[in-house]
Amino acid sequence: MSARLAFSVFLCALGALAACAPVSTSADGTTATAANARKCFFQDDVRSFRASADGRNVYVRELDKTIYRLEAAGACPELSDALAIGFAPMGGMNSLCTGDYTRLVVGGSPSSMPCSVRMAGALTEAEVAALPARDRP
Repeated sequence: MSARLAFSVFLCALGALAACAPVSTSADGTTATAANARKCFFQDDVRSFRASADGRNVYVRELDKTIYRLEAAGACPELSDALAIGFAPMGGMNSLCTGDYTRLVVGGSPSSMPCSVRMAGALTEAEVAALPARDRP
């Protein structure tokens, strides 16, 4: 097979693969491939946070002003009154990507226990606008 033909076959296969990629739809109706949906941030780049009123979610604002939602994987009773949070990375990872778990250390009490959270992903502008003002970091 000639190099030109092999390259053409490669491009066709690549196009077919891209057409089959999973697609997610955001709240505002736009779509993104699953690869684009896997957003990451460095845990040291978190600049502010807010816990939701029900204590099930934590919204963090990262250095570039992107807001991410972290879901509590269980009970985290001190989260709603937290004055500060920190991360205790699992496996020594300093970055947190969509679907990853980490431990959230809630500041303010010497007896506080770390909470396990899962990074649900970055919020779209429409999702940020839909958040109650109390939950926006």
